[in-house]
Amino acid sequence: MKELINGTHATQVQRENKMFDDGRQRYLNRLKGNSKLSTQNNPHKLITEALPRVSTELQDYLTTQENKGDGRKHCGYKDLKAIDTDVAAYIGLAVCYEAVATNGCRTNILNMIGKKVELQQWFDGLKEFDNQLAKSIETKVTKDEAVEFFKVKAAKAMASKKDYVKEDWGPKDITMKVNGQDKDLCERHIKVGALILSAVLKASGVFEGWDKREGPKYSDFRKMIGLTESARDQIADMDYLVSWQEPMFRPLVVPPKPWTKFDTGCYFTERACKQVPLVRKASYVQKKAIEYQLKDGKELPDYVQALNALQETPLEINQYTLEAVKWAWETDAPIPKFPSKTKIVKPKRPDDFSSMSVEDKKLITTVEKEIETKNREIDGAVSLMTQDMADADEMSLYTKFFIGWNKDFRCRVYPVSNFSYHRDDPIKSLFLLHDKTIVSSDDSVYWLSMHIANVWDINKLSKKSLDTRVAFVQRRERLVYAIGRDFIGTFKIWSKADKPFQFLAACHEYANYMDCRVVGEDYMCGLPCSLDGTNSGVQHYAAASLNEDDGALVNLMPSDKPQDVYAAVAKVTNARLKQIADPSFEEPYLKEIKDKSGKVIKTVQQVRASRIIFAKQWLAYGVDRSTVKRNTMTYGYSSDAWGFGDQLIEDIMKKLSDKVIKKELDGTTGKPFVHPFGEDTWSHSQAARFLATINYSSVKQVISSAAGGMSFFQKIAGALAHEGKHLRFDNPIGFPMCQRYTHWDVKKVKIFLFDREAGINKRTQATFRSKSPKSKVDKKKSKSSIAPNVIHSMDSSHLLKTVLDAKKQGVTNFFLIHDSFGTTPAESEVMYESVRHTFADMYSDYCLYSEFWRQSKKQLSDEGIKKLDDLEIPPKGNLNLEQVIESEYCFS
Repeated sequence: MKELINGTHATQVQRENKMFDDGRQRYLNRLKGNSKLSTQNNPHKLITEALPRVSTELQDYLTTQENKGDGRKHCGYKDLKAIDTDVAAYIGLAVCYEAVATNGCRTNILNMIGKKVELQQWFDGLKEFDNQLAKSIETKVTKDEAVEFFKVKAAKAMASKKDYVKEDWGPKDITMKVNGQDKDLCERHIKVGALILSAVLKASGVFEGWDKREGPKYSDFRKMIGLTESARDQIADMDYLVSWQEPMFRPLVVPPKPWTKFDTGCYFTERACKQVPLVRKASYVQKKAIEYQLKDGKELPDYVQALNALQETPLEINQYTLEAVKWAWETDAPIPKFPSKTKIVKPKRPDDFSSMSVEDKKLITTVEKEIETKNREIDGAVSLMTQDMADADEMSLYTKFFIGWNKDFRCRVYPVSNFSYHRDDPIKSLFLLHDKTIVSSDDSVYWLSMHIANVWDINKLSKKSLDTRVAFVQRRERLVYAIGRDFIGTFKIWSKADKPFQFLAACHEYANYMDCRVVGEDYMCGLPCSLDGTNSGVQHYAAASLNEDDGALVNLMPSDKPQDVYAAVAKVTNARLKQIADPSFEEPYLKEIKDKSGKVIKTVQQVRASRIIFAKQWLAYGVDRSTVKRNTMTYGYSSDAWGFGDQLIEDIMKKLSDKVIKKELDGTTGKPFVHPFGEDTWSHSQAARFLATINYSSVKQVISSAAGGMSFFQKIAGALAHEGKHLRFDNPIGFPMCQRYTHWDVKKVKIFLFDREAGINKRTQATFRSKSPKSKVDKKKSKSSIAPNVIHSMDSSHLLKTVLDAKKQGVTNFFLIHDSFGTTPAESEVMYESVRHTFADMYSDYCLYSEFWRQSKKQLSDEGIKKLDDLEIPPKGNLNLEQVIESEYCFS
């Protein structure tokens, strides 16, 4: 048993310093893995900042040459003119930096720049010849892990097969010394390279020429290119600062420093505080507004007091689930959603692969790519789990520890450290509340049993009545006890739970309670029991509009059993799928599909036939509440049909593909699993996009309050954006939510086969801002983001208000995740009442839409207000908010 210790302030300061040491080492390791020096963050920043200056210099040179008319021009003029000056500038800058880092001489630099320019001209010609062919070749060769020489060779070979051939620039007709040896070089390469290098040296401010002496004679020197003194200092400073500005934030072993200023809370050392502001990525306006609210002499705003209360909650590691997680990880236990550390073996290509059809080759290569992607994910999972287990072991040494908290610009609260309970089930299960409370009364046992039922969720137990859930668990006490005492022997049972490791943790606590009950002792329990909201986005829209229908669907009104909005959407979707699958049904509004040139790709009859196939596939697969859940949850946050499709691809199609590539067996037939939506990813995406449109219409049909609310917010945000203004909204807890989306004028410089080897994150282009962003509001982003930002701001207001109210009622333990409210079993009854009263109180005598419009008018011009004369507050229903207090299931 590890010896437990109490944290001290001195220990915490040491830990904070180590956070920066660990972060610096992580940064340096990342640099080592970056094989292309010019794409490391700091050099790349210098290069992209210098690019406009060098490009302008090249443009001026070309203008000077053109003004000569028929006069004699530089022999490299035509080649330079043939490519974009931004591309030429980037080639010159990046080649120079690679040469600086590898000690390359000037002649080599000139030759390399010329070669890159020739290659770029070849590719530009290919695009003019056949743009689709160019894209295809680029995709293939850039994904190849071969060195650049072989990539170029492969690209030219593929192009020649399609009859695109371009003569090389000419013979190697000059001999020059390179690294002390005579080398035959192409004069055109040298000439155009000289023009570009001259512009780099003249305008970049980053590079300069110097002579490297290599012998006793005056002539024994090499012409080199180096960094200017200011560039060297800048890179050194940036490397130093960045390496120390990436701390690996971890939990604290003493109570976090209370927030009283914008950047003096959470941690204790000054440099850690500077890295953890009260609000992440706050705009200048938002920061100033918050700093004004935090002026000396003023009472701390409610949202700060609530955040400090969250930070004060002590935690400890659950040793039982820590052992279980380690055992499952070491044995690679088959648990749904639990990460695996076993890589998938890529199958050997068939011997006759080269003679196969294009379609068969595509299927094989697609599987190979999916396996490679999955193995990369496994690498990431191994790294993350290793760090998590190390953090858990370290925190196990302390009797208690704490998590620091801060906010995003919407007011949502987040743990600062990555190791926290805002994580998936295995990591979340590792946390217990340190200040335990007695489990003895009927109430505390009731809430402990309720939590077990919710995380077990066998046969959708969480959708039953509260009493049914509790009775189900208490009738199975002996099974719960067995699971709580032997996680290996009962693996086949607990691993099938909805949240396996949280279920295991809950069973362990219940087993402890049962042992104490036998001997007549009170049991002190620190298990966090959570009360989860029913689709909080719709709850807020329904409350804002007093919409009874939507309120009933998300349990804001009393009922005998929980209402299930996801099941309601699934029901409408299934009815629609059955309609479409019927060949006799005539779908209105179907249109033929055309390409850009107007050529018909699919007739109406073919479109209809495809939809019948998709509908039958989905009906065979089975569309239930889980299929539509994420789509329904995100609808109120402005997710559209396209976003729905992305979610279905991620949540369903990729998981089915994983089963195929892992060669898992079908549970029904015992044969290898076959993807129900076809073999290729195109079929998968099309099936997902099809269901997404059906789900979108179903959600709109079932939920009525959200559409009007989203439209209302978007019209106002659009009006402000039209005036070049960003939006501010002070939410019910007084937090200034400042939405700021700036549209930058950016220039993207893409260079063929160059600058692609940037480690894992391959950089395919250089991007730089070409103009000042003053008063340029991104209108599209402002409109699309306003609804989710406001609703997130409201649910955070509710959470923080609940913290303050529950604290007044005596609750000291908080285990909160956005719309999930957790505390110990003995404090759960108070939390259960507080979360309801706070929600009802927040919307009583408060119209979200009227208040939002009132605040927005202060920011709009008179003309802007006049343009919204026809704007109407979304219609109100007759939802009685007092009924929220009586509803058992709105937070359960």
